[in-house]
Amino acid sequence: MKTQIKTSLSIGILISIVTLFIYYIIKHISDFKQLSLVNPFYLVILLALFIFTYFLISLVTKNLLKPLGVRLKNFEAFALSIVTGFYNLITPFRGGMATRAIYLKKKHDFSYTEFLSSLAGMYVIAFLIASFLGLLSTYLIYLTEDIFSPILFMIFLGIFLPLLLIVIFSPKLPETKNNFINRFIKVINGWHTIKNNKRIIFIISSLTLIQLLIGSLMIYLQFQVFGIEINFIKCIFLTSIGSLSLLIAITPANLGVGEAVTVFSALTIGITATQSLSVVLLGRAIQFLVLFILGPIFSYILLNNKPNQNASKN
Repeated sequence: MKTQIKTSLSIGILISIVTLFIYYIIKHISDFKQLSLVNPFYLVILLALFIFTYFLISLVTKNLLKPLGVRLKNFEAFALSIVTGFYNLITPFRGGMATRAIYLKKKHDFSYTEFLSSLAGMYVIAFLIASFLGLLSTYLIYLTEDIFSPILFMIFLGIFLPLLLIVIFSPKLPETKNNFINRFIKVINGWHTIKNNKRIIFIISSLTLIQLLIGSLMIYLQFQVFGIEINFIKCIFLTSIGSLSLLIAITPANLGVGEAVTVFSALTIGITATQSLSVVLLGRAIQFLVLFILGPIFSYILLNNKPNQNASKN
């Protein structure tokens, strides 16, 4: 019953946000008509960069699971990252993670508890770096353009400081009766899974930083596709807030919610809703194209994959 309510809520929110976007586009259709594909060649680069980000995700997954006894092959890790992204896109509440957990359990005998703990530990690092970049970009935008959003600054700070304290002091918190709060508690407690493995922390931190910078480059190129000038610091700002929006992901692949957060955040740094909405919709189009082509193919390959069970546990 709870699952049905959550699914209905997720779909309802998605439909509401999409309806608002459609209404806005119709209302401002003349503004959108003024935009054109000035640099369509960048679309090819964006496709390549998008696929490369999933390669980085596969490296994170592979290195995170290796000390826990699961040795994924390079292609298997990459295919699993694509399949995870695909099922996140078509199921609510990041169902791709559940798909990944089921695959690892069936193919590598990796327990769900260990998977969730390791995943939560990874999120501590990812959100810590994203919030730090958000604070840094907010400060640099203020210095160079005298634009400052106190609300977004407090959001970045409100995420960065607790996560920094978690990394330094490593508290372990009891879960509550509130499922929403428990999301954050599980992330906090998941840090214990990897906190003593300095190599894993360094690898995940480095790959996460690279991934966020590539994400910023992709946003920069998405603006350039339409001939819209934007500096790279603003792109880092938008990428950071977009990454942190995953904390409230309640729709498939954060559809609608991520776009709304990005559009409203862009307004605070002088980017019009028409410009930012065009850019995020282009990003989603690329995501849909890649994942709907590769997702089913790699799902079939992984279902028929028979890894060496002994190798996985050695």
